Amino acid sequence: MRLYYNGVVVHQSQSDDGIIEVVDLGDARSMHFGTLPRQSSMSLRTPHTLELTYTQAMMACLIINPNPKRVLIIGLGGGSLVKFMLYHFADCYIDVIEYRQDVIDAAQTYFNVPKNDPRLTIHHGDGYLFVQQRYFQDEQQYDLLLVDAYDHIGMSASVGVQAFFDACAGLLSPTGVMSINLWGSEHQAFNQTMTRINQSFDGQTMMLPVENKGNVIGLAMMQTVTQAYLKKSKATVEQQEVQFDINLPRLLQELTRQNRSFIRRLFSV
Repeated sequence: MRLYYNGVVVHQSQSDDGIIEVVDLGDARSMHFGTLPRQSSMSLRTPHTLELTYTQAMMACLIINPNPKRVLIIGLGGGSLVKFMLYHFADCYIDVIEYRQDVIDAAQTYFNVPKNDPRLTIHHGDGYLFVQQRYFQDEQQYDLLLVDAYDHIGMSASVGVQAFFDACAGLLSPTGVMSINLWGSEHQAFNQTMTRINQSFDGQTMMLPVENKGNVIGLAMMQTVTQAYLKKSKATVEQQEVQFDINLPRLLQELTRQNRSFIRRLFSV
């Protein structure tokens, strides 16, 4: 096997959708789409932990909805979010939609994504079509909607149009939250996407830049989140952090600081 930034490629495959490489380096196993940036990373000793800071930041949605029962994840990758949710929320049921069958195969073979867990259903297909179908045909609502639909080129073209975010808002429960990974350094695309999210969610959105990264996590909510709500959640967040180990108190602090002007626009402090 050839070396890959001092790691070892343990799997390599290519399909019409692109390259997949699985690379081991010490305790870390990573998924790459033929480029150096990691699409997903896993600790071989503790597969359920969130190794990448942007995945930790995506779980800031637990500050707003701390006890989700149904979750929809758009974009599987190595299944980091899936394994985290299954490990920490025994009563949670998860739907995943992933466009690439080879990604599903690699996640189940090399990243400990379970094949037969009754709480997990993995759908092979397009994220946009999936949420549209669920929105128009089903009565299913989700407490969390986690969107991480990037490949080596960028965000999937269909995930980001206005109709997609309209359907996402329609799929969430009254206390539901959408958490989406965005690439903040692409200013025009980022601003356009956030404008669409704001429109679909009536402006009830917040942004959480990922420390030392280009990622920005967008949070869009069905309920009103006040400054008082965030302050009251501090004790709960500190208790959750003992279990989750994802820097949740710091995420709460950063979320409040980054969005103070947003909160003040909505509420009297």
